[in-house]
Amino acid sequence: MWQLLFRPVRAVALVLYPMRLAGRGYIPRRGAYIVVANHLDWKDPPAIELTFGVAIRFMAKTEAFRIFFLGGLMRGIGCFPVRRGEGDRRAVVTCLQVLRASNPLGFFPEGTRSRDRKLRRAQPGIAFRARKSGAPILPVGVTGTPDAKLWRSSIQVTVGEPFQLGALGLAADASDQEIADGIMRRTAELLPLEMRGYYAGEVQKPL
Repeated sequence: MWQLLFRPVRAVALVLYPMRLAGRGYIPRRGAYIVVANHLDWKDPPAIELTFGVAIRFMAKTEAFRIFFLGGLMRGIGCFPVRRGEGDRRAVVTCLQVLRASNPLGFFPEGTRSRDRKLRRAQPGIAFRARKSGAPILPVGVTGTPDAKLWRSSIQVTVGEPFQLGALGLAADASDQEIADGIMRRTAELLPLEMRGYYAGEVQKPL
């Protein structure tokens, strides 16, 4: 479905919802990587995928797949379900399979949308996936999706430099939460100061 419909859908979507992409040169041209982004609105996944122009496999809450038509559509474009708030082994295995197949994986470490638009503390699950897969991590900051309306959109997707976990400079025995925090600080650097939330005091350098 993605291969058949993506190009025409992307062309129409970018007219209806204008979007800007900064840092395109940081997006790997091939191979697996983990997109780590902040989460504001349901428009975040399509905004990232449409601006990147590549298929990204995102997780979505199980409840969304039970909605008539929406569930089939989400599966058709490569999304897969996760049970939030519990250890979902099937979702973990699917994440690793996506990366082993050299596909990009989309991940929102906050675990849910931020209603106040400020970055919440990352959940530790991203650490296991990053360690287990060894895939490079691509930090992404998203702004403007909650207020986007037809033909009136200020959506911006900002991409940072990809990195491996070793670049975080953490101790060898760092906990999953420490690793998740280190990863999320890279995303925080791409957001305006007022959106950095939990990580606001830890990121000193402005955009």
